[in-house]
Amino acid sequence: VDQRNGDKLYVLRATLPQDTTLSTVPKAWFGISIFDPKGAIAKSGNTVEEYKVASAKMLEDCGSTSLCYNRRRLKIKYSTVTGNNLQVERRALVDAYEVDGDVYMLMTSSNANKFEAQGVERDTVEAIVSSFRIDR
Repeated sequence: VDQRNGDKLYVLRATLPQDTTLSTVPKAWFGISIFDPKGAIAKSGNTVEEYKVASAKMLEDCGSTSLCYNRRRLKIKYSTVTGNNLQVERRALVDAYEVDGDVYMLMTSSNANKFEAQGVERDTVEAIVSSFRIDR
């Protein structure tokens, strides 16, 4: 957590439903998995009032080596409740990789207004989520 602005970063794991893959699982599944009331985000003390997985797309990155990485990038809109009961709108980007039926996700978020303004905060969120890799 960046104490200056409340930006957060989470590394999460969830098991895919049977007979699905990273590319076929509905985007709503990610929201359910990420904001599970028994999951890591809830256990960290964050109260999430509502959420929506706004978009999801498959990406393929092929670097300077012959290795290519398939991942799914999600954009999430959600709101949290602060300790003094104020609702704060947030935006998050998630990069997800599949390994042996499990999905490993890095989620980083920012204040919605700063994220939507396409400024330094948005660039930082995109750089962080884009740095996430799963090597096998």
